[in-house]
Amino acid sequence: MDMLQAIRAFAQVASVGSFTTAAQELGVVTSAVSRSIADLEAHLNIRLLHRTTRRVALTEAGERYLSHCQVILKHLAQAEAEAFGTNAEPSGTLKIGVTASFDRYHLPDLISGYLERFPQVSVSVILAQQGKEAMRSDHDVLLLCSSVPPDPRITFESLGAMSSILCASPVYLARYGVPQTLHDLKQHRCIDLAGDQSAGQWIFDGPFGHEACSVSRTALQSDLCDVLNDSIQAGLGIGPLPVRIGLQQLRAGSVVRVLPDYRMKARNVYVLYSSPLNLDRKIRTWVEFLREALPQRLARDEAAFAPLVAALPGDSGDDTQSRAIQDHL
Repeated sequence: MDMLQAIRAFAQVASVGSFTTAAQELGVVTSAVSRSIADLEAHLNIRLLHRTTRRVALTEAGERYLSHCQVILKHLAQAEAEAFGTNAEPSGTLKIGVTASFDRYHLPDLISGYLERFPQVSVSVILAQQGKEAMRSDHDVLLLCSSVPPDPRITFESLGAMSSILCASPVYLARYGVPQTLHDLKQHRCIDLAGDQSAGQWIFDGPFGHEACSVSRTALQSDLCDVLNDSIQAGLGIGPLPVRIGLQQLRAGSVVRVLPDYRMKARNVYVLYSSPLNLDRKIRTWVEFLREALPQRLARDEAAFAPLVAALPGDSGDDTQSRAIQDHL
């Protein structure tokens, strides 16, 4: 048995969920893939895959074994890249997919810093769908923000978390009143991010720990952060703003913080990238750069927000909120 060939066949079948598709992508016949995995299972004396006429799924033992195989294949790909001399300066076009849930404010500076370090690379940024089909689109890496981890069959890393605060314009609050409890939100018009897994269900950290609130009166949903921000400022309803954007608008007085004793549960930031078999130098260096730079930027957002909480409109112990609303009565 060719152990390496068997491991590659197993990892590919686990990735695509099909013997036929895996064989096509590996450039071999389906029977060869089937035989390689059967030999591997016999060698290990365990069943790695559940096979039916409709689908192929990993067994519990298969899931554990796959995680080790992915590490082996990743290191092998890197070793081959160095052997063939492709571990030199990265070049070509790096295609970055960005989902609507990811706050794109930091992206230009991140790209600028990366290109200063690797000037032979050019970058293409496209808006990508968030879901099971995301990594089948035409991009090398995908950036998303979600409270739910990505599909474990996709290679990904967590790069920190993005926090949001609930805001509304003084005009809206003067007209419709200020919610005092999470339950009061059910009586208000709300603005939410379309396409995100948390849409319609807001989760907060508050005095009593984690609390969930179903948003029943959604006035607007959009997958464009600028539209959400402008709509909240225009008085269309109550909605979440990323901490970085919220800070700017609170300082300007264009929005007021709603329910200041509560903070929306932070969502993790993930970078997803293609199989280790296809991981080239520009993808690897971009992921490494993100791992180094993005968590620091997110931490600075939080650090800038923390000392200003007590002084910002809408926070406990500060009457600026009332004055801001009264000005619009």
